[in-house]
Amino acid sequence: MMRMAYIGENSLPMVEEDAAWAKANGYEGLEYNWWGDFKDVSEDTVRKMHEIHARHGVRVSMLGIWGWNHLSSNPAERAEAHKMMDKAISFAQILQADVLSTSTGDIPGEPLGRKVAEFRQVFPPFLERIQAAGCKPVFYAVHGNSFFNNLAAYEAVWEYMPEVKIKYDPANWSHAGEDYLEVVQRYGHKVGYVHIKEHLYMNGRLVSQPAAGMGDIQFPKVLAFLYEHGYDGWLSVEPHGGVWVRGEGRRRMLTITRRYIGQFLA
Repeated sequence: MMRMAYIGENSLPMVEEDAAWAKANGYEGLEYNWWGDFKDVSEDTVRKMHEIHARHGVRVSMLGIWGWNHLSSNPAERAEAHKMMDKAISFAQILQADVLSTSTGDIPGEPLGRKVAEFRQVFPPFLERIQAAGCKPVFYAVHGNSFFNNLAAYEAVWEYMPEVKIKYDPANWSHAGEDYLEVVQRYGHKVGYVHIKEHLYMNGRLVSQPAAGMGDIQFPKVLAFLYEHGYDGWLSVEPHGGVWVRGEGRRRMLTITRRYIGQFLA
């Protein structure tokens, strides 16, 4: 059964506010993401986040860390990225997160085959540890320092590691010039987590990212293919862009999106 979450703010006061609001407005989970600032996040903060979630009865749908180059040819950079991955696994376990998501990292200028080979060397031990921590590992496409920048890159990895899952955001695939419906129609069984983010285009230009159903992303078709592939994971709403990302506009976007996507859930 698909469940709805949204990306929460990371400060403890906002974790409290979001958890209470989510519970009162039909959301079952909250997602948290960090970039370079993840190095400053303390275990004490994460334990307090877990306490807030337990008190409100709201799950952590996903923990994500972005921008770290796990495949870097610079030993110091790679070691720092792997340290952050170790930290993320520990924190995801404390939060009892359902999913841990990250980017692959990249080796700029190298052919895809070399990147795939390095991925196969680096990530299997991490994937085992993520699963042992009670989380599902997924990888974000076309974003966040990753060589998963098109469907061909995933397909090349699936030849050797078919268990690798997509963190699927149809708006991001669309904005990257890829056919987001083809991705989910062919590979919905490879989807491990879904982002709900709307894009509204005029004259080929992205002009707004409003509530789902108000733009150009064909969410009914996306959900149809997810049902056909038996997807039973999270649908996580991403507040993004202009008036929709903060304050009353954020709450309004989350309310409208929950109502719109909710009509397709059963």
